[in-house]
Amino acid sequence: MVAYHEAGHALCSELLPSVEKVHRISIIPRGKALGYTLNLPEEDRYLKTKDELLDYLVVLLGGRVTEQLVFGAITTGASDDLRKVHDISRSMITLYGMGTELASKQLPADDYSMSDHTRRMIDEEQQYLTDLAHRRAAKLVAENRTLLEALAFTLLQKEVLEREDIERLVGLYKGQAEPFNGAEPGPARIAAAEAQDRSA
Repeated sequence: MVAYHEAGHALCSELLPSVEKVHRISIIPRGKALGYTLNLPEEDRYLKTKDELLDYLVVLLGGRVTEQLVFGAITTGASDDLRKVHDISRSMITLYGMGTELASKQLPADDYSMSDHTRRMIDEEQQYLTDLAHRRAAKLVAENRTLLEALAFTLLQKEVLEREDIERLVGLYKGQAEPFNGAEPGPARIAAAEAQDRSA
């Protein structure tokens, strides 16, 4: 589950050009995290566009979407991702004026003079952004299932993938739109089942 979750993040990062590239993926537990995907910027940047922030929301939701697609279930593993999605999407509406109806002023959350109607609009605009990102993540993962399986399978084998491993896999599978037969388990699920049998 962790391998697929992290592979989902990595896949979305690699396929969205505005997102910082993945430098390492690990499924070795560290602290409270069962795994992690490390993105590093190629240059220092202080400004982000609306499209770049939306792409980042897609990456954050990529792990959870992958769990649902592959296993038909979601876990608590995405709690930190969901917190970040909430914070970023809220800031996009209330601080950066990146909504559709609420685009001309800041709307600080602690402004008690704000009307109930405005608060409802903030919630609706935020929901629109997160739903949009969720749909985009689901589409990316589903359309690139072969690459997802390759990332997850290699991650199960090696436990840690560095940038060169990721580039090699993406180079092999990018642009291959082979239909994935969802009725059959992918190579990563087969490998996981075999490893479980060996340890039993």
